[in-house]
Formats: sequence, structure tokens, C-alpha cells
Amino acid sequence: MTGVQVARKREVRFEPAVAKLGALRPAVAPGDDPIDDLTVTDVEYLGADFAEFHVHGMSVEGCLFDSVRFPSTLRQTTIAESALRICDLANVQADDSTMLETVIAHGRLTGLSWTAGVLRDVLIESTRADLSSFAQSRLRTVVFRDCDLRQADFQGTEFRNVRFERCNLVGARFAGARIQQNLRFEDCDLTGIYGVTALRGATIQGGDLQGLASTLARELGITVEWQVYAGEN
Repeated sequence: MTGVQVARKREVRFEPAVAKLGALRPAVAPGDDPIDDLTVTDVEYLGADFAEFHVHGMSVEGCLFDSVRFPSTLRQTTIAESALRICDLANVQADDSTMLETVIAHGRLTGLSWTAGVLRDVLIESTRADLSSFAQSRLRTVVFRDCDLRQADFQGTEFRNVRFERCNLVGARFAGARIQQNLRFEDCDLTGIYGVTALRGATIQGGDLQGLASTLARELGITVEWQVYAGEN
């Protein structure tokens, strides 16, 4: 039999094992303000602005951040079992950092740099993350849901049990991506992505498949000529 073969695989659904927050105490300045090598546990940060802070090696566990502007620099930091709601991480430099069992919801991650880091059991939903970078990072059991990821950078990223749901990935970059297991795109806009050939083994469901086909043709050096026929008057 010739032609395109469509394989029906048994779908494996996975959800991040995000932690539930326990009893929290309000953050108190300056003791709970971000500084190098600080460890904070079970703290609620509400409406704080740390944009002028530059932090290295901070450890956060079981905390809630609500309407918080994060430090401009947050390198080699660990955020575990926490929740970030309506937070601003735009242009934050968080390279070599780790996030575990955490939810980011309704946030702003435009221009965030999370390169050479780790995301494990993380849910990112209804969040603007255009121009963000997760290049060279390891993503394990991560779901991006209803996110704006235009021109996001996933070059060299390792994917294991990662799902994109209803995300705008126009112009995103995947060159050199490594799929260890279960990378899925569901109802996403993949128009103009780069490095599409590195997504071999991924599953794509719904979305603009015609636009994806055009992108694949471009990367393979195939010229597609559309024939237009004029109808009778």
C-alpha cells in the first residue's frame, strides 16, 4: 500500500503533579525579601515589587506569589511546590534555575530566560510567554495550556512528557530539540516554527496543519506552487 500512513497510537495522558499549598504566613520585609542564598518556606507574597533585585542561589518551597514582580536576575534558583498567580517575570534572567511541582497562571513571561534549567511537574496556563527562552533546558511532565508562546526558544530543549494545549507557537524555535518521550501539540498554531524536523516523534492533534505543512516544506527546501484557476463569469 502506498501513500501516507496514519498511525493510531494509544494516547497517554499525563498531568503535572503540582503540590497543594499548606498554611502560609505573610511575607515580612526585609527578612523575606529575595537575597542571595536565601531559603523561604510557606510564605505568601502579595503585590510585592522585586524588579530591582538581583538574586543568586535562592530557594523557595511551598510559597504563594500573587501579583508579584520577580527579581530581574534570579540565577541558579529553585522554586518548588509553589504557585505563581498573575506574576510578572518579563525579561527575568533565571538561567540554570529549577522549578518543581509548581503552577504559573495568568502571568507575564515575555522575554523570560530560563536556559539550561529544569522544569519538572509544572503547569503554565493562560500566560503570555512570547520571546521567552527555555533553550537547553530539561522539561519533564510539563503542560503549557492556553499560552502565547510566539517566537519562544526551545532550541536544544529536552522534552519528556510535555504537552502544549491551545498555544500560539508562531515562529517558535525547536532546532536541536531532543524528544525523550511524549511530546504533544493539541490545537496549537505552529505556523512558521523553526527546526520542525527536530520534532520527529512528536504528536500533533488539530491546529493549522496546512500551515505546518508549509513550514515543513520550507525547511526541507521544497517549493510549493499554488495553482489558481479563474472561475467562469
